[in-house]
Amino acid sequence: MGIQERYLEYADAFEESYEDDDWSRIEQYFTENAVYEGEPLARGRAAVLARLKNGVDNFDRRMDSRTLSFDKPTVNGDTVTVRWRATYTKKGLPDLTISGAELAKFDGNRIQTLRDEFDPAAEKSMGDWMQKHGKSLQG
Repeated sequence: MGIQERYLEYADAFEESYEDDDWSRIEQYFTENAVYEGEPLARGRAAVLARLKNGVDNFDRRMDSRTLSFDKPTVNGDTVTVRWRATYTKKGLPDLTISGAELAKFDGNRIQTLRDEFDPAAEKSMGDWMQKHGKSLQG
């Protein structure tokens, strides 16, 4: 199995974890010393899993819905890149649509480094939306 197929398996497992909150199923897709680059940075598999769960809990789950679309992943050496687009809805608020790319660098058949990059317009949209409506997401 190539890293593109392995990444697609991971993406499917991530969505299952999103649904049932069992994040242990995605452990197998990360190296022991995996890194999630970004804010906040996470080092080590357990920290990466906690970072992913925390991101979902503090944003996605506070919305009424999310709709995702993905382009076909591309492979360059040991790195899989997939472009994505997400639309979030929350009753009484304008929809938020953002886009970007996720880059997964593999060591063998496991992700060593994971990074999400927002498109510049999406980063601005997200910042503007959060500034205006972010308080509505506080639990």
